[in-house]
Amino acid sequence: MKRRGATAACLLLAAVAVGTPGSAHADGDPASDMLVMQNVFLPYAQPSRAASAALTTEVAAAYAAGFRVKVALVATKVDLGAIPSLFGKPAQYAAFLGRELGGFYGGPLLVVMPSGYGIYDAGRSTTAEQRVLGRLASPGSSAPDALAGAATNAVTRLLHAGALRSKDILKPYLDTILARAAGVKLTVQYYLSDDSGKATATLTLENGGDTVLTLHVPEHATSILRPETRHLTLPSGLALAGLRVCVTSTDPSGNQAQSCKKVGG
Repeated sequence: MKRRGATAACLLLAAVAVGTPGSAHADGDPASDMLVMQNVFLPYAQPSRAASAALTTEVAAAYAAGFRVKVALVATKVDLGAIPSLFGKPAQYAAFLGRELGGFYGGPLLVVMPSGYGIYDAGRSTTAEQRVLGRLASPGSSAPDALAGAATNAVTRLLHAGALRSKDILKPYLDTILARAAGVKLTVQYYLSDDSGKATATLTLENGGDTVLTLHVPEHATSILRPETRHLTLPSGLALAGLRVCVTSTDPSGNQAQSCKKVGG
């Protein structure tokens, strides 16, 4: 489980911890770690490459269409880590997992188990999604490819029915970790991610409340796994004392976050 205030360094350690199927399931709640960093959680016994790619592609299509969805495939109790009691209860697990992810993701979350489907959307109504899922047959199998195929079909049906419409009210995650000057070059690093998968960034160099420089980074793909690095050229002779850099990020829905750091030499 990851909280909104967790440092980017902690998230990177989590990424290492879940880098392989075996290590991923050593965690108390593996899906909550993986889905902070990506949009699909695969079971311990992973689907074939083709089945996994088909699901990933369909989820990407939802984002390309301006929607959001994350998917967790749960084939056996092993995939639930320390909470095996929720196996066979996709709706309950979807609500549990959605709350775990709440600091980083606030959109539709689909859980697929052999027994059926669960959907959660940050505590909001999921009537539209449930109407679509209610017309689908349960996977009825723990075979990884069967689960992945059922999930792919579910995402396709949800997307085509317009059931993934969900207002994005979560601001981007933003953490400025470096603002270092060397001569006239200023290097700024920050972690940025948004549950829409993209955002803009504006870097502002301030001196005593006055704006010295501004750099606008157009809307681009974001990832919590690696920091963004930007370079600005300082005016010649500008004293470093009192300088700070503020990074402001805006997601496609207009939600905004800001993180500032003093400039060091």
